[in-house]
Amino acid sequence: MMMLTKAPCNLILEIKSLAGGLGWQKRLESVGIQEGRKVRKIVCQPFGGPVVIDVGGSRISLGRGIASKIGVEVIKSAKG
Repeated sequence: MMMLTKAPCNLILEIKSLAGGLGWQKRLESVGIQEGRKVRKIVCQPFGGPVVIDVGGSRISLGRGIASKIGVEVIKSAKG
């Protein structure tokens, strides 16, 4: 498992863990970010900046602090 900030772009990722308080977890779940959900990281910026993911066809931008608390596992490439 790796943190979302370290995950490569354009791969299908499965969310394995959400660290942080219950308030943050509920807020993330309200936009579709929850354990077991498959997402795709679509923006990789070499010097920081927000992390943008695709969740069910919606683009969501996360600050690096929050993204570093989301544990993911690579499932497969987005193309197959």
